[in-house]
Amino acid sequence: MLQKLENRRVTELRARLDEAGSVFDFVVLSLDATARPGEAEHRDALRVLFEAIDERTQVWRRKLVEQHPRYANHPWPDLSPDLAQARPQALDSARIAELARENGPLHRALVDPPYGTPLQAADFQEWRDVLRLYPDEGLQVLDWVGNADREPQRSTWSRYFDDGKEWWGIWCLTLHNPRRRTLSALAASATD
Repeated sequence: MLQKLENRRVTELRARLDEAGSVFDFVVLSLDATARPGEAEHRDALRVLFEAIDERTQVWRRKLVEQHPRYANHPWPDLSPDLAQARPQALDSARIAELARENGPLHRALVDPPYGTPLQAADFQEWRDVLRLYPDEGLQVLDWVGNADREPQRSTWSRYFDDGKEWWGIWCLTLHNPRRRTLSALAASATD
């Protein structure tokens, strides 16, 4: 039912965001024509996202150990999610529109985080396009972590979010676009 959508555009965008220092991880999945995603499919999208995060983390750790062997026995935190504990909240149409808006909270988190990036509005627009974040297309968005300050318990299902609770904030959304038959997932967490 869910198939990872990897093409040149997605790969190049991911590389550009990484090069710019973005802390956002994301996946885009295509759905078959008969799919009617519910919460279970959104959880599956999170599973795929966290598998990708784990793969990228393992590569990063291997490179770090190659460059700095003293980290070979470092006790790394387990970032594996306990998806059964995750409790999503559906966003209303006004909040979805705000996410897609230039200078909205998602735009600011990507383009103007406190640690700075060279990313521009055009990068956000391309990312929004890749995610199929089009509010006028019947988009369903589930927020899996909420506000770290007001609802810290909502993100305890993965230690991935611990760093962001200290400083920058956390993100974890799944986005179903029925017109494009896609289900995307994004997550971010960073500390200074």
